[in-house]
Amino acid sequence: MTTMTRRSLLKLSAATGAAAGLALPGTVRAARAARTKNLVVVGQNGNLNIVTPGGAMLMYYQYNWQTGLGSFIGPSSNGSGFESFSSIASCGVAYTYDNIYVCVNSSGVYGYYWKAGPRSWANSGAAVRIATTSAAGWANLSKVFSGGCNLSTPDRHGNVFYTIDSSGQLFWHKYLGVPGEGGYWAANSGRRIGVGWGGFQYVTAAATGTFYAVDNTGTMRWYRYTDPDGGASNNWAANPGRVIGAGWYGGPYGYQTVQSAGVDWNDGNAYDGGLYMVDKNGDLRWNRHQDWYSGKPDWDYPTGGGPIIGRGWM
Repeated sequence: MTTMTRRSLLKLSAATGAAAGLALPGTVRAARAARTKNLVVVGQNGNLNIVTPGGAMLMYYQYNWQTGLGSFIGPSSNGSGFESFSSIASCGVAYTYDNIYVCVNSSGVYGYYWKAGPRSWANSGAAVRIATTSAAGWANLSKVFSGGCNLSTPDRHGNVFYTIDSSGQLFWHKYLGVPGEGGYWAANSGRRIGVGWGGFQYVTAAATGTFYAVDNTGTMRWYRYTDPDGGASNNWAANPGRVIGAGWYGGPYGYQTVQSAGVDWNDGNAYDGGLYMVDKNGDLRWNRHQDWYSGKPDWDYPTGGGPIIGRGWM
């Protein structure tokens, strides 16, 4: 990694974009219903992405994402061709400004890796199949979402993803390295760590193991998985499923997505609980659950609304 800062990298990428001849990701085409609005994919820790209905990948970075009130850099145009995927999840990579994307369609599970330094895709954007749709945790897929990256100590690395299948089973996965350049799934990837997750509209998670799940009545429930780094247990903290809010689906805001903002490991207490939401008007909002560790229903903005920090996201 060069000595360039996140600000300089993204400013340069946003200014040059496609004019710089950035590699466009190769995709494996598969039939799917056309997307009619933007897909918002939060990679956590300031990394946010929009996939347009036409398949363009636009990357943003928010300063002071811990409070949700920082300015944005972007968008940087990171290629096209993503419209062929039914599900996309992203995760910022430890101690770099890179991002890994896990993309799923009927032909398989594919990994793409954005290298921020040279502003290009690994493998010249070629599709790298990292799993089949019959592999453990990927069959009958309903949801895939980021579980973040643990930056608390240098020896903890890898990017965690979770999947939920059509029967409500929850699976843990961790990917290490770069797809196509020696990257691989860590031990226990594809291991089932829970059941009963099928009734939720939105599920999101952070690197501390904190999960937020919203059902079709708008009720938000809290969970904390105790082994988010290793995926070796089925253990959850006390009071799993504790109700911590209402109105998170439908209701006055009509949220179209709810996603974790990530964990600030520079804070001695692992500052967590931040959430990005897109409301029915397409506005991006931010809120923070203060007691992410034990699940008390304490919020920075108790009404569930939170400030509008961007417009036109969906």
